[in-house]
Amino acid sequence: MVVDESSFQKVKDFAPQAWSINLQNNDFTCPHQLIAMLGYPSQSVLTLSQLFAAFEKTQLSLLKKHIRQVIDTGKPIIQTAILNAYQHRYIAEIVINPLPKNDKVITGTIELKQYFLTKQQELAFLKRVFAQAHEGLMIADINHTILMVNEAMCNNTGYPEHELLGQPASILKSGRYTKPFYQKLWGHVDEKKIWTGELLAKTKQGEVYAHEARIQRIDLPNEDHVYVSSSHRLDTSTDLWDEDDPNANSKVHVPDKNAFNKKLNADYKQLSNEVTIVGLVFSVSLAQATSTITRQWLVAQRFSQLSQRGHLGILNEKMFAAYWVVPKQMEDIEQTLKSALAALEGHNSYEDIGLSATVHGGASVLQIDASSPSQMLAHASQALIANSQGNDSSLYYYDRRLSKRFNRKATLATLLRQALAANQVEAYYQPIVALPELKIVKFEALCRVKLDTKLPYSVQELIEIAEEYNWIDQIDAAVTKQALHDLPLLQRHYHDNNIGMSINRSVVNDRVSHCCLADTLNIFEASDIDLSLITLELTESAYFDDSYYHSEWLDKLKAHNIAIALDDFGTGYSSFSYLRQIPVNIVKIDRSFVSGLTEESNEFSMIDMLCKLTHKMGGKVIAEGVETQQELYLLSKLNVDMLQGYIFSKPRSLEQTLSCHNDPVYMPLSQHLYHDNIVNAQTIMRRDFPKIGPDQKLSVALEKFERHQTRHLLVIEQSHCLGVLQQSDVSAAISPYLNTKGEQNRDLMTLNKRVHQVMSKDFLQVSLETSFDQLFEQFVNQPYTVVAVTGPNGVCLGLILLEDMLLKHREHQSSH
Repeated sequence: MVVDESSFQKVKDFAPQAWSINLQNNDFTCPHQLIAMLGYPSQSVLTLSQLFAAFEKTQLSLLKKHIRQVIDTGKPIIQTAILNAYQHRYIAEIVINPLPKNDKVITGTIELKQYFLTKQQELAFLKRVFAQAHEGLMIADINHTILMVNEAMCNNTGYPEHELLGQPASILKSGRYTKPFYQKLWGHVDEKKIWTGELLAKTKQGEVYAHEARIQRIDLPNEDHVYVSSSHRLDTSTDLWDEDDPNANSKVHVPDKNAFNKKLNADYKQLSNEVTIVGLVFSVSLAQATSTITRQWLVAQRFSQLSQRGHLGILNEKMFAAYWVVPKQMEDIEQTLKSALAALEGHNSYEDIGLSATVHGGASVLQIDASSPSQMLAHASQALIANSQGNDSSLYYYDRRLSKRFNRKATLATLLRQALAANQVEAYYQPIVALPELKIVKFEALCRVKLDTKLPYSVQELIEIAEEYNWIDQIDAAVTKQALHDLPLLQRHYHDNNIGMSINRSVVNDRVSHCCLADTLNIFEASDIDLSLITLELTESAYFDDSYYHSEWLDKLKAHNIAIALDDFGTGYSSFSYLRQIPVNIVKIDRSFVSGLTEESNEFSMIDMLCKLTHKMGGKVIAEGVETQQELYLLSKLNVDMLQGYIFSKPRSLEQTLSCHNDPVYMPLSQHLYHDNIVNAQTIMRRDFPKIGPDQKLSVALEKFERHQTRHLLVIEQSHCLGVLQQSDVSAAISPYLNTKGEQNRDLMTLNKRVHQVMSKDFLQVSLETSFDQLFEQFVNQPYTVVAVTGPNGVCLGLILLEDMLLKHREHQSSH
């Protein structure tokens, strides 16, 4: 083997080395060359402990995880890791081969790819990287005392290294911020572990400058931590130099008025018929007093982050101008300007540290209210100057028609923000009714906000505004908490502890934050509600915008027995093939497919196919927006599982709902249901039946027996029936001394037995098409049996008991 001793060079003449691990005796076998390199030249075989000692702690944990993963999945894995050999360290590529079934030996290869630094060299290397980094770097301890700084930080601040070490980080304060300002900043860092944004600082010479800071908290062992800060002076950056007119003497590299107009006129001459130019003239004021240069830098930085590429210019010390080339659609124009205002205002964390901005703008649109670029800028300036500028950001169009449209939306947004600040979000409830019983099985919690205005508005309009302004999470959380609080009251009113609650959760903002579903689960777990009674509704488009992340979280929610519903099916991706990719229990058909439904319509065929496919997959279908007897009849004919709509009830407040009758069954509507003359397992079975997992404790089973008032529980795993748990079998398996004066710990331990230890596998499974006569014969021979009804792929779809057969028999006799 030839090793190039220079840093980070490749290892030559070292072929991949085969290795194996015997899982029975934990021996590691490989060629003697590799064993000697690891520091054991006298051995022919290594123990796993000797092998694992050659890996860093984090990489060893990953290696163990990968070995277990290969054993579980049978798929090979390649891992790159640092290998600490006897005299050298290497970057090694480790291949773990799939394990043959029932084999006890794992095999693979190790190839040394590249020479790596020794521990001492690595430490020296990291120190050199820290010292020579272009960004200013500083490390402070738990008390904010400076421990380390690099040369760039010294250059930024004007302090030599020895004058910063051991000093409090406050030595660099600009004097422009208050004490609460810094308390909020450090509180944010301690809670979120990181903060990034623009700040003001002061040099040794007393110069106040703006810098882009990144402050990160690094947690250490023994509950200790340090703060690592990077600093990039904004007034020395060239990132935003204008390509057409770079001005090396300017500290703010954004076009002046002349350069801006030059670029605007050039784009105007190349304008096609499909697009137009929207112009914006605006002013910006920050919550904290800052210099003109700092304000201009902040505007330039935030403008550069817009997804819609535009051009920015400085008209004077207080005024900016910008323009975009956009399609000739009002929605595109409005969205471009709204996004610009939101970006210029700054994200939420700026509000805590005084760098949030108030933006006032005037807008003009070429070919609508202006015929030339110069007239467009003049009109935008007039729109800004002619209107009042308050404490909130504002945008005014020169064209009155456009201004009226924007002002209405802006007014609703302001009123909605005020309502949210006053906690005026209310939950309304609409019943979801099961077929064919026509019984309330759950309620959907819907958002209602009453605004103090005479302007007409819809709930959907407010939701869209909330999503646009990133308020939707606050609304959803408020409705969720209220619904979970109110559910026991609804259950008591209808004398049914099995009534559930369906919760809507928008994940529009989750594309960035990835915390919405995690927060939702936290709210659910903080309540005292049985989570099996909760259904979480998501829209198609929201799911597929980040399906990998959402499917991971939906699996976690389902592990807590929370049902997942796909809302508004047919309005988004609307492909049946997608149903196989989504881990949902329920599909909700949008009201647009239900309204005016006829047996000859395409919608009827679509619902028919959807029901059959969903039922085969073990799911259920809910139809929304049911308003007429005709719709009720046809949907019951299509075997839709549940219905929701005004034919039962409009959404009502809790007070209104509790003031209504407490009968959960809409019996008068039964005459409008479709009645099939065919009597088989599908028409007899209970679609809603109590179930339990094989690994759950008998204590859980006892709770379910009591809550559902039943003697039988189907044992379900991955939608398949494994057996039946009888109440009598549980009683026999637990101690008779429970809940008596003689109860001891060993008696309580009997409640920890698992369902699979007690359940009976002697039960009958039938298909949906099994006739009444065939079922009747089974029950005559075994009157106390339990029948599980399964679909073509073995998914358990329903349950039939002796009382179900007797009820259907009486119905059959009375009809004849």
